[in-house]
Amino acid sequence: MQTDTTAGEDHQYGKGTDMQRIAVVGAGSLGTITGALIAERGYEVVLVDANAAHVEALNRSGAHIAGHIDRVVPVTAALPQDVTGEFDLVILLTKQVYTEQALEPFLGRLSPEGVVCTLQNGTPEQHVAEIVGAERTLAGNVRFSAIYRGPGESQLATTWEQTLAHSFDVGELDGSLTDRLRETAEILSSVGHCGLTDNITGMKWSKLLINSTFSGLSAACGGTFGEVIDAPPLMRAALHLLDEGIRAGQAAGIDIESLGPAPIDAFTLDGEWSAERTIAFFTDSIEKHRQAEASMLQDLRKGIDCERDFINGRVIEVAERHGVEVPFNRLAYTLISQAEAERTVPRFADGVAAFEELLAGVEPAPAEGAAAGGLR
Repeated sequence: MQTDTTAGEDHQYGKGTDMQRIAVVGAGSLGTITGALIAERGYEVVLVDANAAHVEALNRSGAHIAGHIDRVVPVTAALPQDVTGEFDLVILLTKQVYTEQALEPFLGRLSPEGVVCTLQNGTPEQHVAEIVGAERTLAGNVRFSAIYRGPGESQLATTWEQTLAHSFDVGELDGSLTDRLRETAEILSSVGHCGLTDNITGMKWSKLLINSTFSGLSAACGGTFGEVIDAPPLMRAALHLLDEGIRAGQAAGIDIESLGPAPIDAFTLDGEWSAERTIAFFTDSIEKHRQAEASMLQDLRKGIDCERDFINGRVIEVAERHGVEVPFNRLAYTLISQAEAERTVPRFADGVAAFEELLAGVEPAPAEGAAAGGLR
C-alpha cells in the first residue's frame, strides 16, 4: 500500500526534517539531478562520485540539468576518498556492482541516527542491510529516467510534469511508517512527489518487473524506450517478460504491488486484461519516457559492465529457485551478456529478430486473414 507526501514544489525549503547533512552517492545520471534539486531546496548535500572529471565540473560550473528542463544548480561534489564529516542520510544511487565499495567510505561517517536509503535498481536492500545494518537501511524506487551527458551534465529523459507527479517511493524494510521515513520522503520530494509504502519488497519487485521487461528490451536490442514501444514484436515479448517476472515473484511468496489500475494478476498472459489492453496501457505509460534508454544500455555504450545480474538475472535466479520457466528473460540476459563480453552495443534489428524467433515458438499462428501479433 502507498500513501501520499507533498510534491516538491509545495513545501518549505529544508523545513520539517532533522536530517541536516545528506550525501548522494553515485552522482551519475539520476544522482546528479536528484542531488542538484535537493541542494536547490536549501538542504546541505554533497554529490559523491568516482568520476574525477565529473566532480570537478560539478564544483566548478554547477550541475547542468538538460532535457525536459534546462537548469544549472550550484552544488558541492566530492570524490569518495575526499568525503569528510558525518551524514544523517546517504542516498545510494550507484550500480549494484559497486555497492560495497560505494558504502565503505560511509561506514564510519553515519551520524548516530544516520540511515542509508538505497534507490538502486533491482532488489539491493538486503545486501545494503548486511553492510550497514537493517536498522540503518531504507529502500526505494526511482520513477523518472535520466541520461548522463558528460562531466557536470545529466539529461532528464522523463517529462518534467511526470517527474513532478511521481519521482520516488520509499519504505522501511519492516513495513512501518516511521518519522525518519517521512523525513526522507520530504527530502526526496525536492525532485517530485515521493510516496510512502508499507510493502517495499512488493514495490521493489513491481519496479523490477518494469526494469526486466522494458529496460531488458532496451538493453538487449540497443534501443530507446520509444523504439521499444514502437516495435510490435517487442511489445508482444514484453507481455511474456511481465508474465515470467510475476510468476517468479509470486512463487517466491512476494506480494507484488500493482503496476496500474488493476491487481497484478491482471497483467499475466491468462489474466483479466487482454494483450491489447496491456500493451496499450504500457505504451501510454512509457511514452512519457520515450527519450530514455536503459541504464544497462548506457553502460554498454560506455564499454563497462552493467547490472544484468541484478535485473533480468535476478528474475532468472528467483525463477530457478522455484521451478519457473523464464525463456524471455533468459534471451534478454543472453543478448545483454554477449554485448557486455564483446564491448559492443546490440543492433536493434538483430534484437527484434531474436525475440521474433522466440515468439514464433511459443505463440499460436494467427488465423488466416487475421492480424498477426495477438495473444488473446
